[in-house]
Amino acid sequence: MGPRRELVGAVEPMPPFYRSPTLRALLSRLSPEAPHRILDLGGVNSANVEFFSRFSCRLQIVNLLEAIGSEGSRALLAADPMVALRQVLPQTRRTFDVVLAWDVLNHLEPEKIRALMTIVVELTAPGAQMLAFIFTGREISALPVAFRIVDDETIRWEPRTQARRPGPRYPPAEVERMAAGFSVVHSVLMRHGVQEYLLVRRPDE
Repeated sequence: MGPRRELVGAVEPMPPFYRSPTLRALLSRLSPEAPHRILDLGGVNSANVEFFSRFSCRLQIVNLLEAIGSEGSRALLAADPMVALRQVLPQTRRTFDVVLAWDVLNHLEPEKIRALMTIVVELTAPGAQMLAFIFTGREISALPVAFRIVDDETIRWEPRTQARRPGPRYPPAEVERMAAGFSVVHSVLMRHGVQEYLLVRRPDE
């Protein structure tokens, strides 16, 4: 059976709080007793740190877009995305079983997403999960949005700026192509135009 996709009504304005079926799907696969290692690419969020403290987990946080946003990092990122991303991501192998990408992919070009996913494959073992939100509207926030977990199925949306820029509007087929090494197991298009993805790391070839 292929990945599940649902179209949930017509596009509406983004609410400050909304229920995320994909977050719920990810959490349902985590055992409260088993140890977990989580890599959060969206930056420090005290509410999320507190939320995951209920699990037997270690949470490592990398504000990826901020880390590659300096002038020197931008030049290296343009010349060699793989090298630039390796400099800011953990230097481990098969360490993490959850990766929280939030809306990071909306702010990266396809070649940089492919480089990021190559490294994420190295950082995870088969069966690891990755959460990603892709905006389908013509415009997105000029800065990444902060997503604050309220409970098992509720997220608070916290824009950092009112400034807007064109959105990449990556279609599902392109997301799957860029996410080499992962398979989409859950995908939901929300009323407010966010396509939520839960991806699972495939077995090594």
